[in-house]
Amino acid sequence: MCSETVMEANDVSKVYLLYGRPEDWLKQMLVPKIKRLLAPVLGRLLPAMLRDEPRYREFWALKDVTVKLKPRETLGIIGQNGSGKSTLLQIICGTLTPSVGAARSEGRVAALLELGAGFNSDFTGRENVYLNAAIYGLSTAEIDERIQAIIDFAEIGEHIDQPVKTYSSGMFVRLAFSVIANIDADILVIDEALAVGDAYFQQKCMRFLRKFQEHGSIFFVSHDIGAMMSFCDRVVWLHHGRVRAEGKPKEVCEEYLAYIYQKHSGVDPEATTALKAESAANESTAEIATAAAPDIDVAQISAPENGRGFGDRAAEIVGCNLYGEKGPVLHTISGGELARLVINFRANTAIRSVIAGFIVKDRLGQFIFGDNTFENAASKPVDLEMGAHGTACFRFTMPTLAPGTYSIVLSVASGTLTEHVQHHWLHEAIIFNSHADINTGVMLKVPVSSEITTTCRQR
Repeated sequence: MCSETVMEANDVSKVYLLYGRPEDWLKQMLVPKIKRLLAPVLGRLLPAMLRDEPRYREFWALKDVTVKLKPRETLGIIGQNGSGKSTLLQIICGTLTPSVGAARSEGRVAALLELGAGFNSDFTGRENVYLNAAIYGLSTAEIDERIQAIIDFAEIGEHIDQPVKTYSSGMFVRLAFSVIANIDADILVIDEALAVGDAYFQQKCMRFLRKFQEHGSIFFVSHDIGAMMSFCDRVVWLHHGRVRAEGKPKEVCEEYLAYIYQKHSGVDPEATTALKAESAANESTAEIATAAAPDIDVAQISAPENGRGFGDRAAEIVGCNLYGEKGPVLHTISGGELARLVINFRANTAIRSVIAGFIVKDRLGQFIFGDNTFENAASKPVDLEMGAHGTACFRFTMPTLAPGTYSIVLSVASGTLTEHVQHHWLHEAIIFNSHADINTGVMLKVPVSSEITTTCRQR
């Protein structure tokens, strides 16, 4: 293994043989052997009978997959159900043998792959702690030293001495995660199991994982795109058992989301996508007009800063800007400003029931707030003929955002929020900076009144 990696899978493939009927498996096992035994006779009398067709079909759960995990790196794995994520993790952990290729790791690997993995349902929670920790290489004396810390982390109380077959799925996860959190692992492999835990325990686990990132490496599988972008250093997208994309979390996740929207739109993935961009944390007003809003000079609306996006381009965003209350373009904010976001778009074909929207994202690509014009236009849908221009104008109070760089995603679609066609979704169309004085560690500050009252105790 390369010294720059602590875990790797090299050209790994995994194939399963699928049989149409149960008896086909028995025939596949016995018939070729019988024919080989009778070959001296059949070869002379009935040579055609020696030919034998497979009674199965091959399903490649993984095909030529190579992934590498570096020291103190968190690698995210995304993909739809059935894409091979869990199969890859099982091969990496050594619980599944690849059909082709090899996987290697250095140091102690702790895995949380699925509910109940490594547990004996008839044992108590305490007994399963000793069993599970022993599998990871801890001696009885080492487990004795850590048993109380494991029990305290799990927070399942008296259930620790009850058979785990009586546990809920959340209790399973609590105990399993508590074990891997207390065995001094070098590498953690986390599958979707954390998704079944309650919100309190999920936050507790994430705090542990962020602390673990300071000295260890993590393989992390989740459908939570926000967690992928904020938690991982690198992301691999698995698609039908192959690596479709690999790189920076923000870029790979945006590509993955574009594919998901395309797939669920029911239209050619190369042509159009579907998206639901609903209102979030800020109140705003919006309108669409077939000409520019009266207080905006369309000539001053700048072209989008980049062309990264997707959609069928039946309508296309051709200009946009973020304005302050008195007209100048906003490049920096401190919070509380009255802002106007103007989107200018052109219809390349006739479209009905136009929806324009925006989403403000942080530097990691996490959605902060946004809105769209659907609700305001629902009573009077806006239609555009081919070649016509439209302008959407959003007015809102800019929230107080933590210092940093933010971007605005713009979109133009047609239809409804639940059934629509995405014409143009544009990443990072506008970039701005926040210079707000927030030193409390939060991302978003809202107006809050507070007070402290005291009472004097009579002597």
